[in-house]
Amino acid sequence: MKDKKKLRVFEAFAGIGAQASALDRLHINYEVVGISDWFIDAIECYAAIHKHDISVEVPKTREEVLDYLGKFTFSGDSVHKSNLKNLSEDQLRDLCRANIKCKNFGSIVDLQPENFPETDLLVYSFPCQDLSTGGLGKGMKKGSGTRSGLLWEIERILIGLKELGKLPEYLLMENVRAIQASSNKPDLQQWLEFLESIGYKNDNCMLLNALDFGVPQDRERAFIVSHLGTKLEVSTNIKLKERKYVFNNFFRNDYNNPIFRAEADIAQLNPTPSRLKMWEINGRNLDENTTVRTITCNMDRTHCAALFPYEGAKGKSFRRPTIREAFLLMGFTEEEYERTLSLEFSYRKMNKLIGNSIVVNVLEAIFYVMFKGKYGL
Repeated sequence: MKDKKKLRVFEAFAGIGAQASALDRLHINYEVVGISDWFIDAIECYAAIHKHDISVEVPKTREEVLDYLGKFTFSGDSVHKSNLKNLSEDQLRDLCRANIKCKNFGSIVDLQPENFPETDLLVYSFPCQDLSTGGLGKGMKKGSGTRSGLLWEIERILIGLKELGKLPEYLLMENVRAIQASSNKPDLQQWLEFLESIGYKNDNCMLLNALDFGVPQDRERAFIVSHLGTKLEVSTNIKLKERKYVFNNFFRNDYNNPIFRAEADIAQLNPTPSRLKMWEINGRNLDENTTVRTITCNMDRTHCAALFPYEGAKGKSFRRPTIREAFLLMGFTEEEYERTLSLEFSYRKMNKLIGNSIVVNVLEAIFYVMFKGKYGL
């Protein structure tokens, strides 16, 4: 008889909710009891993907909406704090609606342990900008004030939860492989020692590539599972797949389809000197053997995921992956992508959101090992 207990999940640094998508794929009996994010676009996209089928009441007047939203800290660019009074009434209502739907607790900096919901699984994919090779190497040192240093807000919360007797049983960390670089290793070790000090046993750090989980994207990320009391040994039990991919599961080059044609036109680039250089580095044909490099939050730069030959609205040149393709290459479904269309976000906005997400297939494989025989799995 299957376990009917419900897994209570909190997504810190939630983004667009790859973790929830992975749990959906496994048909685990779960509930997201809360998320934490301050980026307005991410909150609205999370709601569009995961909360599209629910309705919520929004305060009637602008003043009441501002009063509710004023309890949180938001950002319009994921870097700087937003002045909500500069938003239109429609924008305020959209944000308010999404925030309520998502059970968003706001910025991790403002989240207090006493307000934290009862949680079994806490997932935390803290900002990678100061760790990744594309950043300035500012690191994640405790007290540094860097965006990657927001990891230590999780320490503050866990200390408070331990005092309250409310520690989550499971933790899952995700970040770029550079978290294991020599410059970051001492801080990572300090973090793992802290977790051990409050009762967690840490699994080995796993460097997992999406190529090994049925996705033709060369994207390697670091994952660490922590469990109260006992080590789960996820790293020794996770299953890799053969590197063979079904082209039509990821790419849309049937340009007789007007929707795919329009999306390809949006993804097309003019052949400027800098982009011709991009083509020399990243150009490839679309065929059964196509794989792409890591999808980043900006696919209009020298080292991008891929460029494909394309003749469209801008004549004969090349195009980036469409946002639909980017979603598929991150393990999301076409239906999940199409739920975001109502947002009417630009290519650049959607690129930032999907590039900062996690490959759903990899999370699915991790959760399978973590919860096999539990929560209805």
